[in-house]
Amino acid sequence: MANAPDKPCEIVILVVPQYSQLTLAALVEPLRMANTVADRQLYRWRLCSDDSQEIRSSSGFALAVDADISEVEDFDVLFVVASYDATTYVSANIIAFLRRTSRRRAIIGGFDSAPFLLAEAGLLDGYRATTHWDDLEDLRDRYPRIEVVPERYVIDRGRVTTSGSLPSFDFVLEFIRRQNGLMLAMNVSGNFLYDQARPGSESQYMIATSLINARHPLVSKVIQLMEQTLRAPLSVKQLATSVGVSERSLLRRFRATLEVSPQQYYRALRLDTGRRLLDNSDLSVTEIAIACGFDSRAAFTRAFKQAFGSSPSNHRLMLKNG
Repeated sequence: MANAPDKPCEIVILVVPQYSQLTLAALVEPLRMANTVADRQLYRWRLCSDDSQEIRSSSGFALAVDADISEVEDFDVLFVVASYDATTYVSANIIAFLRRTSRRRAIIGGFDSAPFLLAEAGLLDGYRATTHWDDLEDLRDRYPRIEVVPERYVIDRGRVTTSGSLPSFDFVLEFIRRQNGLMLAMNVSGNFLYDQARPGSESQYMIATSLINARHPLVSKVIQLMEQTLRAPLSVKQLATSVGVSERSLLRRFRATLEVSPQQYYRALRLDTGRRLLDNSDLSVTEIAIACGFDSRAAFTRAFKQAFGSSPSNHRLMLKNG
């Protein structure tokens, strides 16, 4: 993703009706700050639409664009921003533009629900990709040639997909780091008082307990207990007893707070930990299975493939091969 040092990275941002303002800001503001911190124009962007008309966001604000997509050329990166009902706004014009751009070997990114637009144009066939957790199954069912994964953001060769606003912000920091170094990315992050940047591979389902500790201390305490007992998972009854409530009460509190059962959260936590160990350790798949509380390598492999779409061994191989 490196760019020529003496030439600004030219970015076209295609905005689709009902886009999220927060996602657009998460994309543009770090780039603006990078220019400010560097005291030179590292990034230059243009907003465009299908027909050059102003675009309404999901919150009703009007956005004026610089051009329509037939007028833009000579750019390095295309980012597409969409949100609700993204496929409603697919047009032959947009599909043709996306395919032309892919032939130019430009970096192409889909933010929030925009992966659906890239998928409709065939740009994600054979790639790993993500989208918002609420749409993951829909993306997987509609486009079986895509390896859909529940990650915050995915960079796979020249394709980028993100799952929402904050993951988009995290991706742009990584984009800046790859192009212009860690120090600049850190300075950009610091200017927004943002020190919680997360890797793209982190699961969307991980909950920051600090966000729920004040209002739901019991759920937070159970999550911390889960994190401490990954190797030897406790039963729901044992978890409930440890915090002095009934199983039924614990189930009700988890569903009210996190919209999942304790079992579902526990399993997602163990699998996410397994994936991080695959990414960042030299442990064997069998050792990782044991560390995450699975009875055997086979049991871990089945659960991992069901959750992430590939076996642990294939996941590690793809990471190694880039």
